[in-house]
Amino acid sequence: MAMDFDSVLKDAMAALHDQRDRMLEAKRELDAATASATSKDRMVSVTVGPQGQVVSMTFHTKAYQSMAPAELAAALVTVLNEARATMGSQVIERIKGFQDFSGHLRSVTGLAGTPVEMDELLKPLRAMAPTFSQEESLEELRAAKQEEFAAEEEAARRASEQKAKQDEFEAEAENRIPTGKQEEFSG
Repeated sequence: MAMDFDSVLKDAMAALHDQRDRMLEAKRELDAATASATSKDRMVSVTVGPQGQVVSMTFHTKAYQSMAPAELAAALVTVLNEARATMGSQVIERIKGFQDFSGHLRSVTGLAGTPVEMDELLKPLRAMAPTFSQEESLEELRAAKQEEFAAEEEAARRASEQKAKQDEFEAEAENRIPTGKQEEFSG
């Protein structure tokens, strides 16, 4: 039974659009999210944003005024870390739903059990397209050219480094010869 390329592609694109919409919604929610923590003695509360940035800090008592600087610093670090840990947990929970999208995409396209790498995943879909062999040849050519370019860049970098070392050595050699003695060594 042959797969219909258009319907498979439409299903995959619909899944991708759905995933994109879900990700954008998650981003909006996380951009507006905050997490708070209060110290055990209820002296201070801290609220942080999605990046762990401090949004607000409220002192509920004046106990901080009589605390040693190190004691106050420790209390603030503890409550800040608690708020950041809570925010981190919220972020992790929110993005867990996106963890196995590649598996979902494979099931939508009927390619369950296929490789996880996206190129390998999409290769059977691309193979159904009339221009696949041309595209594959072009990709192989591009990859070969890229490797060739990288090798040339590496060779040029090494030559440049060697030239710089040689120039540095020659400059140092001139400085090592005592002043007034150059004529004796020049032959």
